[in-house]
Amino acid sequence: MERSDFISLVSAPAQLAFEKYHIYASITIAQAILESGFGNFIPRDPATGRISYNIFGIKGVGPAGSVHVETKEYLQGTWVTKTQEFKAYNSFLESIEDHSQILLTPRYKTVIQATTPFQAAQHLKLAGYATDPEYAEKLQKLIEAYNLTQYDQKKAPSEEFVATWKLEVGRRALAEGIITSPEWLNDLDKPMPVWAVLAVALRVYDKCCEGK
Repeated sequence: MERSDFISLVSAPAQLAFEKYHIYASITIAQAILESGFGNFIPRDPATGRISYNIFGIKGVGPAGSVHVETKEYLQGTWVTKTQEFKAYNSFLESIEDHSQILLTPRYKTVIQATTPFQAAQHLKLAGYATDPEYAEKLQKLIEAYNLTQYDQKKAPSEEFVATWKLEVGRRALAEGIITSPEWLNDLDKPMPVWAVLAVALRVYDKCCEGK
């Protein structure tokens, strides 16, 4: 996934969380980037390849169950590999909402009270959100590099939000092989002719036959 595409996918629901909870959208987006590698390392079920939509690396069982994957964590001065259970969600929106609920707990009170996203990043580190000793600095660099503070505006991104989730549907269809060209993503809002509907339906049929 292109970096700009990933930011487009998560920016609208991140702004929605800022509107509802005063969690800086720039922090939410930066954490999603850092934890998921711009959406390229989202935990997947190793057996089926089912995506978990877990863009924050949150452990446990989620609304859509869980997936088990190997991860690296910084423990007692060294990086170690462990098999972890990660929450699975039905969408990025659901993942961001769960992330927001975690930050609303008393442990992260100072993160919510922060007056700048950079201050919030430091408070995340102090509260022990991640084991990486450079976690706050990495968030700050991402915020600056991609101008993420532009999303720290209290507004309800209604139309943009709809467009974002249309893009997510299109990108998932591309990833699963239901559509075969990225050019389809430019036509998500256009009425689809019958031949195009049939082409997609036949592609799904072919994939089902391949699995038999």
